[in-house]
Amino acid sequence: MRRLLVATALMTVIAGPAYSQALGTGIPLNQEKDVSPEVRAKRQATEDAYKQTIRGIPDAKPVDPWGNMRDTPSGNAAKAKPSAKKSGGNLAN
Repeated sequence: MRRLLVATALMTVIAGPAYSQALGTGIPLNQEKDVSPEVRAKRQATEDAYKQTIRGIPDAKPVDPWGNMRDTPSGNAAKAKPSAKKSGGNLAN
C-alpha cells in the first residue's frame, strides 16, 4: 500500500509541469485583429518615432576592458625592440 502511495505521488509530481504546459498561456495571441484604425495609426507613429530616435544615437566605440592591463612599449623602447640582433644559430656559447 505504501509503495502505491509513493508511486502515485511521484507520478503526480512528474506529470504536474507537463499538464500545466498544455493549458496555454492565457494571453490572447490574436490582439492585432481587434485593433481600431486609430490605435493602429498611433502604434505606427510610436514605432516610427522610436526608430528615428535609435538612428540618432551614435555607435559606441569598442571597449577593451583589459587595455590598461597590457604593457605598452613607449618611445625609444618600442623602436629598440624590433632591431634586436639574433645570434647566428650557434647555441653552444
